Order: sequence, then C-alpha cells, then structure tokens
Amino acid sequence: MNFGLAEYVPKDRPLCGVPVQLADRLTVDRETIHKACFKCCFCACNLEQGAAAMERSFYERYGPRWYCRGTAGKCSLLPNSKKEEKLKEKGLAERKIKK
Repeated sequence: MNFGLAEYVPKDRPLCGVPVQLADRLTVDRETIHKACFKCCFCACNLEQGAAAMERSFYERYGPRWYCRGTAGKCSLLPNSKKEEKLKEKGLAERKIKK
C-alpha cells in the first residue's frame, strides 16, 4: 500500500496549452494557469489575485482573459470593442466551439 503518494497529473493550461506543474500553479476564477501567465491581456502588466477582472463575454470565444483594474490599472473599464481588437492584434484566434 502507498499512503499519501497520490500521483499528481498536471492540467493543461487554458491560455497556452502547456501543462501546469504543481509548484507553478495558480487558480484564478476556477481556472488553473501558470503564475507567470497571469497578465493583463491589454497592457501585459503582471496581475495579482483581487486586482484583476475576467472578461466573461469573451470566455466562449477566446477562453479566460483577465484585465487589470483598481489602482493597478484601468484596462477592465475599456470598451469590449477595444479589448477584442487588441486580442485580434495579438493573433489570438477564436476557439472552435464543439456542438
């Protein structure tokens, strides 16, 4: 018997598809991502939990995308048209929705 030796299986990261190791894991809004990838999708500043807002209207098309808010920045207050324009400028393609 092996007690306490449960195997950890890394989850795929929703932003880049690279497996997330336990030591590099961050869970934000029920999404598991790399700590280094938790950045504002508009200005690319590093985010902290509690100082970021997920744009829910983009979730189905682009996956989880966070923007800075509060004293850290105001990107979350930008119009969705500007945010989507920036995503397309970065080359992020819309996800294929399975039916």
